[in-house]
Amino acid sequence: MASLLKWATKLAIVGGATVLVFNREVFGTNKYTKQIINEVRTSLPDTAEVFDQMPTKRELNDAIVNSWNSGVQTTFKWLADAPTHTCQLFSSLSKKING
Repeated sequence: MASLLKWATKLAIVGGATVLVFNREVFGTNKYTKQIINEVRTSLPDTAEVFDQMPTKRELNDAIVNSWNSGVQTTFKWLADAPTHTCQLFSSLSKKING
């Protein structure tokens, strides 16, 4: 019974949050999102500092691009160095086996 109540509570919280997000059009146009952020700022003044520290869309985009490019460069460097590392591995293994 307690388990059923726990799941019902979780479902109600998730459902309520989902309805609130869609009713407030959080994922709608930028105008509505800014309005919601301003409402939260006025009702919870301590959150203003957190909102001020949030990165801009441009900063997020740059960070994602740089992260992606770094991953691609690392992958291709590893692939380019793979034959050298493989040769070194087999050389060291043959030295250990042959004594």
